[in-house]
Amino acid sequence: MPSKPDNHNNWHTKSIEDTVDLLETSTSDGLASTKVDEHIKKYGHNELTSNEGPQWIKVLLRQFVDVMNWIFLALGAAFYVLKDYITGSLLIVLAITNLYMTFSQEYAAEQTLAALRNLSSPQANVIRDGREQDVPSRDIVPGDILLIKEGDSVSADARLISISDLEVDEALLTGESMPVQKELIVLSSPDEPLGDRINMVYSSTVVSKGRGRAVVTATGMNTEIGRVAAKLNESKDDDKTQLQKSMNRMYIALLIVSVLSVIIVLASVKFKVNYDVGMYAMTAALSVLPAGLTTVMTVTLVMGGKEMTSQKVVVRKLKVLETLGSVTNIFSDKTGTLTLAKMVVIRFWTLKEGYFYVTPNGLSPEGEVYRTSGIQTREDEEKTNQGELIDKTQISPDITSLIQCSALCNMSSIYRREVDMSEKISPNLDELPETEDDWVSNGAPTEVALQVFAHKFNMGKPILEESGWELISEYHFDSTIKRMSTLYHSNQTDQNVVFTKGATERILPLCTHLSDSEKDQILQTVDILAAKGLRVMTLAYRKISTGKYDLGAYTREDAESDLDFLGLTGIYDPPRPESRQAVLEAHKAGIKVHMLTGDHEITATAIAKEINILNENTMSAETIRRLVMTGTQFDAMTSEQIDALEELPLVVARCSPETKVKMIEASERRHNVSAMTGDGVNDSPSLRIADVGIAMGKNGSDVAKQASDIILTDDNFATIIRAISEGRRIYQNVQRFLLYYWISLSSIAVVVLVCLAVRDPEGKSIAPLSTIAMLFLYVAITPPASALSIQPASKTIMLEPPRPPKESLFNREIILDTLVYGQSAAICFVISFFVPLYTIGNGVGGVNCDSNYVEGACDSLYRGRSSLVVAVTFIPLVIMIHCRSYREYEWNRDGLKKTLKSKTIMGTLVFDIICLLLFIYIPAAAVKGFRMLAITWEWGLVIGLTLFYIVFGEVYKMLKRRFLKPMTTTLVEINV
Repeated sequence: MPSKPDNHNNWHTKSIEDTVDLLETSTSDGLASTKVDEHIKKYGHNELTSNEGPQWIKVLLRQFVDVMNWIFLALGAAFYVLKDYITGSLLIVLAITNLYMTFSQEYAAEQTLAALRNLSSPQANVIRDGREQDVPSRDIVPGDILLIKEGDSVSADARLISISDLEVDEALLTGESMPVQKELIVLSSPDEPLGDRINMVYSSTVVSKGRGRAVVTATGMNTEIGRVAAKLNESKDDDKTQLQKSMNRMYIALLIVSVLSVIIVLASVKFKVNYDVGMYAMTAALSVLPAGLTTVMTVTLVMGGKEMTSQKVVVRKLKVLETLGSVTNIFSDKTGTLTLAKMVVIRFWTLKEGYFYVTPNGLSPEGEVYRTSGIQTREDEEKTNQGELIDKTQISPDITSLIQCSALCNMSSIYRREVDMSEKISPNLDELPETEDDWVSNGAPTEVALQVFAHKFNMGKPILEESGWELISEYHFDSTIKRMSTLYHSNQTDQNVVFTKGATERILPLCTHLSDSEKDQILQTVDILAAKGLRVMTLAYRKISTGKYDLGAYTREDAESDLDFLGLTGIYDPPRPESRQAVLEAHKAGIKVHMLTGDHEITATAIAKEINILNENTMSAETIRRLVMTGTQFDAMTSEQIDALEELPLVVARCSPETKVKMIEASERRHNVSAMTGDGVNDSPSLRIADVGIAMGKNGSDVAKQASDIILTDDNFATIIRAISEGRRIYQNVQRFLLYYWISLSSIAVVVLVCLAVRDPEGKSIAPLSTIAMLFLYVAITPPASALSIQPASKTIMLEPPRPPKESLFNREIILDTLVYGQSAAICFVISFFVPLYTIGNGVGGVNCDSNYVEGACDSLYRGRSSLVVAVTFIPLVIMIHCRSYREYEWNRDGLKKTLKSKTIMGTLVFDIICLLLFIYIPAAAVKGFRMLAITWEWGLVIGLTLFYIVFGEVYKMLKRRFLKPMTTTLVEINV
């Protein structure tokens, strides 16, 4: 058993120094890697014992509720009573085999699903070996220095050692709806109520504001959440999908149909039951009961979820695999999803000195600065011969203050990557060029861009703080006011300075020393920069005369007032190269893409045009204006006004989390199926109410991930399109699999019922198939069905419109296919049975042929059965090939190549032929087991029927292509 840290409930009564000493850690360097291993052995992993993997005994017990197993066992027992030990034994073996196979498949599926959930488990940011690291939450140990920020789900119980405006939502533990403001104090009472322990943070609570550092004091079952784990276990999602629920209802319906089939068979002989009639009734029942179908469905979906991981998508809820195929609208963030999130400052502007261009070099703090007369295209600027090169060591006080603001109003950092010296091949290491790969960043992309910008002037945050700038207070970024500020004291000049950055419209009203003409000039410049696709950040500052130690009473409102405007920075975040193509693919698939961003309206419009969300070739300027809104404009509209819009805006700039929720609700009222991306804690409401919530795996908060249905491990918009394509493929394969299965079974069921008309000389019905033959056919038709469930996507899958969400699993075309293919196959089966029956003899000549074979009298029946078994073995293979596509030819040259290369089809064909030869031509197996006889010319009859069915299927597809509505959409661009 993992041990508990000493006094594990009283850490709130200990000082920071005592806590650190007791846990043998360091506030600056954290634990050493060697200590981590020791602590894991001592305290165990940071996980609740309820989060175990699948238990095999529970999975095994679930198999006993499979009705098919009980039917096989009951039939086996019935055969033993009738002294048919061979058939009885086969049925019991089949029941045990089916139980084992379904158990092994479902247990493997459960393990896979557990692994997928582990992939989506939260990460934690800690300090170990003196460096910040991201580690899985389960690997957190007491003594780790935990870094937490807004949006994080706290990974373990921890004693706070530093905070910045930190508030934590502890409703999960305390029931209090208001976040708790944390403080660095020592509490005296060991019995302090949990909600009053303001120097602690607890596992599974959510950081709603600010940031902090804490030393982990308890993990796993030793945490407060662990102590009440039985009550707080996260309610399991209903992993039963709508598809599975539909299948369960269908299964019940088929059981009823099987019972009715038995009653019909018995009623046809006025319930005068003997061995032969009993066999007929059992065959009729089995002909409509698919064995283990629901288990196969579960495995197919779970394996589909596993395949998604190779597409960089972690599926948290199985039901989303169905929903993905119905997505009609995608509401996506811009930064990091549609763009690379490799932001870099390439422009800055001041009132007095105008425009400057900074050559970009990724994270590398190297680049030249040019004064320009205006703003040119980036292609021209990157030639670095435009404008006047300036000396970065000789800059004006205004620009110096702007750079200081960029560096100090900033919580990000950059540092040089540790390089393995053996990888350096140059004899002169100092002559090696510095590249972006040599640098690592930590923090929000926008802040990183500004930090790199400051480093290019040799005024990065570490350098400034070493020169005497001391942080007094931080007013963190607030999405509602769209700005952040820091209060610094300069020990060199003995000045206190507030640095502020944020959205222009939120900073400019606070700058009280600007004239109206200057404000107009600033706003015009913002529009010019934004029109080039740049994210514009406005910087301002204020000098405060109050003494350093008199700043404690300064509120945010006091600090962020009476500011002096410094300038504008233009940050470029290039679109991902694949985003434009991905948006085009979405349009072709009938999916509208909406971009929701915090950027300026003009910046958002420029990027949307660049990646084809807005198409200037097909949209008029008036239409583009209509389809672009700000969050403020959209939020001001009533639900009735939004519903009256011709269509929802494609671009929403200055978007808030509340805007996202309102957008999803508006989309739902239009009966759309919406996918929403998000990364912050404030995005969790929109992620929860969206049909498909998509969290960012790299930069997403833990709360967003827990609220989502799927997680993108690469934060890439193109991955969403791949996920939708994969979702469509999985659903399409399920339909193909079921279509094939029901065509085969329904056609056999029709034959069984039609043959009620075949009577022996005493007027008793004769079964066209023996029970053992029916069991063999189950084995014969299953491999092709499983092959259909893993088919690659059709070529047109992303050219088809989204599937209506309420569309039945069996849509009109599938019902039509089931009837046409099924009835035509039934006709072929009837012919294959009746021709030998009435050619060799004049129907059934013997009485009780199943229990008492009489040579000559029963030959026509037995040879008819052989012919039918051969037909029912071969024609389903043709059905499977027809079902690979709904309308495309499958018996042409390409289709034949695909068929011949299929190991499943060719292996099944060889297996079936060998079994048929054994079962038909070995007298003991044929007569006593399968109630059949050897055939000769009947092979030609069956082959002829098979060839007819091939031609019939291709002609039927040709008629569908001609007379049915095209499956693909003609929508290539957004319809305007």
